[in-house]
Amino acid sequence: MVFFFYRVVSERKKYESEKIKLRGQTKMSENESSRSDNKNIQNKEGDEKEKLRELVRAVKHAKRERFFKGVVVPFWWFLKVLVLFFSLVFLQNDEAKKVEALQQKYSPIEDRNIREASGLVKSKLNSKSPAGKVFWTHNDSGDRARVFAIRVPEKDDDAKSSKKTRVVAEVTILNAGNRDWEDLALWQDHKTNQQKLCAGDIGSYRGEVVIYCFPEPKLSEMSETYSNVSKPPSKEYLKVPFTEKIRLRYPSNEKHDAETLLVDPHTSQFLIVTKKSNNKGALYVSEPIDALSQNSKGSNELKFVRTIKLYGTSSGATGGDISWSGKKIVLKSYGRYVYEYTRQQFFDPKRDPNVRGLGEYDPSEALALENDAPDENEIWTLNEGSGSSLRRYRLR
Repeated sequence: MVFFFYRVVSERKKYESEKIKLRGQTKMSENESSRSDNKNIQNKEGDEKEKLRELVRAVKHAKRERFFKGVVVPFWWFLKVLVLFFSLVFLQNDEAKKVEALQQKYSPIEDRNIREASGLVKSKLNSKSPAGKVFWTHNDSGDRARVFAIRVPEKDDDAKSSKKTRVVAEVTILNAGNRDWEDLALWQDHKTNQQKLCAGDIGSYRGEVVIYCFPEPKLSEMSETYSNVSKPPSKEYLKVPFTEKIRLRYPSNEKHDAETLLVDPHTSQFLIVTKKSNNKGALYVSEPIDALSQNSKGSNELKFVRTIKLYGTSSGATGGDISWSGKKIVLKSYGRYVYEYTRQQFFDPKRDPNVRGLGEYDPSEALALENDAPDENEIWTLNEGSGSSLRRYRLR
């Protein structure tokens, strides 16, 4: 009995011990499970917090980027434009001190045949007359091969007077073509001792250009003395053959558009100034004219000399002239400025032109130097369109 009771108590204690142990294990398991769940929750919360932080960083980056693109970049461009504007204003004010006001705007040219004046050069042969100076011009592309003589009296009176600017001659160059004539130049041919005009068919983007040279016509006495009569005579109509037809090509099969042709009086070489390419033009030079081939099946290669950068314009040179002495070159573009070089400046790749203000906006393409001025500091311009007018400026 006692043994049985002892056995029951012993089994009871063992059962209670096993129960307590099982409870402990269950509690531990529950604690571990709880810790694992808590850890998973913490990991999830950490992941969510990290994602939130990344989202916040992305939003801040987007805001900074929007601020930079929407405020900083426009403000930076605004400052650049502002600096450019004031620099041009100060440049204009500074250059205006070096340039006298417009000398004279001459009466409109009443000749409907001059629709789009492009080139301009002063006559050497016909300007030594009491009747006034003579300038040669021509139309841009679309016209036939012809040039016009414009006589400018010493005093350009009102439109009712016979003493006003007018076209006194129209000269057709026989058998010449005109794809896109852009400029005229004077050439003293020492071999024949003739004063010649050279018309540059150099416009329209291409690799080969053509230049026609022909003797400058001597105008009749009647056209010279018209300013002394009450009614001016009718316009002369002349025809001359070209004496030289010269093909020139740019090096390395390059193609360019050009509107400026000069003949260097020192070397008798053609000088061509191309318009902008990557916001810059360039100067090309030929061999002396007498050494150039006139073979219709071949062309003569031009030599690159330098780039030409005209500040204050994006269109490049639209015209220019070289003085009869060869000491000064002036280029023009659309706008309020002309670009003056000494001979040394022009052929030196490291030297820029002197920028000269005109004191007004001048839409003209064509420019000619007033070579009779002792200091070679007067220029003439001629704008495009019917009823165009010559303008005269002094550079200093």
